[in-house]
Amino acid sequence: MNENMRMTRLAALPDSGQLIPLLLIDDDRSLAALLAEYCTAAGFSISSALSGEEGILRSRQQHFFLIILDVMMPGIDGFEVLKRLRQTTNIPVLMLTTRDAGADRVRGLEGGADDYLAKPFQPEELVARIKSILRRVHPRDTDGQMTAGDLILNEAERSVTLANQKLDLTGAEYSLLRLLLLSPGEPLSREELIPRIFGREPTSFDRSIDNLVNNLRRKLGTHADGAERIKSVRNVGYCYVLYESGSGTS
Repeated sequence: MNENMRMTRLAALPDSGQLIPLLLIDDDRSLAALLAEYCTAAGFSISSALSGEEGILRSRQQHFFLIILDVMMPGIDGFEVLKRLRQTTNIPVLMLTTRDAGADRVRGLEGGADDYLAKPFQPEELVARIKSILRRVHPRDTDGQMTAGDLILNEAERSVTLANQKLDLTGAEYSLLRLLLLSPGEPLSREELIPRIFGREPTSFDRSIDNLVNNLRRKLGTHADGAERIKSVRNVGYCYVLYESGSGTS
């Protein structure tokens, strides 16, 4: 994946009303429970990992929009976790440090963290930091419209037209199409799509995305040459396929 594609995908926050998935890597169970309560009320869903190793694994299994990472943990510490994360992803990281560890904050920022917060802290401050980072790293689209050949998605109206005919899409179908149009030709996995559309983690044998794709395919139809607009990529996921030469999203 090239850098432009990576940044395009990072710009796709869930639609309004859907929980934004975050990952907390911290061995403090009571803190995890407290943050889950506050973050849910603020529009975020928290998944917890109790060790650095588990956190790295979870970050590779599911898409998260931000990672909250504690410095002091058993096994590998937060700095090593941050180093490994930055080898494969630029997902924003908010590090939790101890109150007097000024050197840790500098080390974290130099290692690629986006911000830090000293313990103990008020949950409201953490939520404010999260929102600030997301506004900076995931800017909302300004023109509110994406075009792919004869297909136009209007974000202000949450509407889709195909060959000048307005389509009757459900909220989930609209969200799926929007995500696919943000990176045409690049497949998105079920594990990545489910939390971004439904605000929950995927489960074994979850067919919700497959059913959604089938419904959306039926409403979109095919390109003029009979080719499918939404392509299945074996063992990967789904992508939107452009038809007209030079067409894309805007």
